[in-house]
Amino acid sequence: MSTTADTSMMARDLVKQIHGLQKSLRIFVGFGASQKPDEKTAKTLVRETGSLIEVLQGFREIISPVHFGSIGITLGRSDSIAKFFAFSFTNQEKQPLSGLVAAPFYGSGVYSIYYHGKAEKAYTPLSGTETPIYVGKADPKNPQAETTEQQGTALYARLKEHVSSIEKTNLSITDFFYRAAPIQTGLQSAVEEFMIRLFRPIWCKEVKICYGLGKHGDKATTRGNKRSPWDTMHPGRKWAAATQEDQMSRREIEDKITRHLALYRPIRNRAQLFKLLSLEQAPRGSF
Repeated sequence: MSTTADTSMMARDLVKQIHGLQKSLRIFVGFGASQKPDEKTAKTLVRETGSLIEVLQGFREIISPVHFGSIGITLGRSDSIAKFFAFSFTNQEKQPLSGLVAAPFYGSGVYSIYYHGKAEKAYTPLSGTETPIYVGKADPKNPQAETTEQQGTALYARLKEHVSSIEKTNLSITDFFYRAAPIQTGLQSAVEEFMIRLFRPIWCKEVKICYGLGKHGDKATTRGNKRSPWDTMHPGRKWAAATQEDQMSRREIEDKITRHLALYRPIRNRAQLFKLLSLEQAPRGSF
């Protein structure tokens, strides 16, 4: 069993080794300025020193008597701005998608769609949770817009398109809810990307499972497209019915959904969501 004295002795020995490494590196840098090593050796040095930097950084944080931590808020970073937005956005009450058409509104920004039904068994784990089935953005009518009126009805129009698509299928529009929020022009893409990484919605193309809701009726005869997974799961759009071949079978899509929701479990409530959004938490991976 090691004692404080033993640990201190090991630490002093490490300091000597670090001093020796620093001296060797300085000598090498001076020598390498005039004659560099061969490419293979140079690549090996770059890789190994990179690994060493990571190990040393972790070691410093563990050994330091003063806690390092990390800067959780950096307004120059789009992720930080997006995180602020996500807190505000998810604090809204969800609205029934069935009531959207009768309530037009101005603004461009980001929106999310939620499933609250029971009819589609593949979506049962999502039903009533804080994990949206889809996240999207709507760009402003005027790229220099400073007010929601100048942005136009971009969010409303985009959601209205989705209502039209859903109503053509075997889905019930009453099973869906939404949140939508106008945001500063130019930030919509960064916020959308953050929200997709956070929630990994199965209808988003980035997740590569049941994508295709946002398709606008491109003809299979002109582009040779296969039917999107969304249209395979939810037939009804006439232009999609004209396509002869599926990208994936319904069984394949359902299997993917099951595996995905087992790996990225739906967020049950706001308390769990706010914990995930806390400053020490990051989005769940990258694409």
